[in-house]
Amino acid sequence: MAATIKLQLLRCSVTLMLMVYCANAAVASGRSLPDAGATPALLIQLPPEKVLAGSRFRLTFQVGTAGDPVSRLFGVGFELNYTNGRYLRLVDNSIAAGPLLEPNTYTFIKHEPGRSLISLAVSRKLGATGVAGRGEILSLAFEVSTDAPPGTTLCFSLGAIAANDSAGAALALQAGPPACLTVADLSIEVTPNPFTPNDDGRNDRVEFRREGGIPPEWRIAILDRSARLVRRLQAGQNFWDGTNDSQQRVLPDIYLYLIQDGETIVKRGVIALVR
Repeated sequence: MAATIKLQLLRCSVTLMLMVYCANAAVASGRSLPDAGATPALLIQLPPEKVLAGSRFRLTFQVGTAGDPVSRLFGVGFELNYTNGRYLRLVDNSIAAGPLLEPNTYTFIKHEPGRSLISLAVSRKLGATGVAGRGEILSLAFEVSTDAPPGTTLCFSLGAIAANDSAGAALALQAGPPACLTVADLSIEVTPNPFTPNDDGRNDRVEFRREGGIPPEWRIAILDRSARLVRRLQAGQNFWDGTNDSQQRVLPDIYLYLIQDGETIVKRGVIALVR
């Protein structure tokens, strides 16, 4: 059994598909050859920026820490589990090797949406040496669906980890803790609402207020109940005076607003116009 597993791990350094197979075999057999001292970990790194509905973000995977670095690392295979797949899409062709193992690397990915599972592997090419220290080994991108409600939690966890050195010998690498992020509700105040554009100097326009202002690349669309465009605000314009794009007054009613950053929906809601 030991010779079989060692041969499997050696093949993994050449063929990444076999590496994923070896990860599963190692877990099933319970076989490992740990280094002396503490066991370094494979960690999930979340993006530093807020994640909004319709936005993309990148997950990175890091091995080792300052206190527990890796040694002789040549390749790693593992499984990534995720929750709330209804609101999450893996971006095609987004897998990339990290700087710790580069240059001359192979990557492998297999996505099983029905199981909310992604099998991943990264390895240096045959003839290269193992690396030591800590750093990023792999990353991939996801997209949050535009209908993901603010407050939706997306969690990721690791399993079936197998690591090896350039000779095919197993290296101990433990799974770090699960990592979760929450779909944010960007703080944009729409006030006054309702508003009364009757030229009396009070509540004549509705403003879209955001700390730092509305970025010039954002677009704000005002729509009627039938989702027909009434007014488009752009280039940093942050108020609506109750007129359409032809500067004609529109009728009192409930209107929809849609704030977009490119294709990303930042916020949407309703405005009541009263005369």
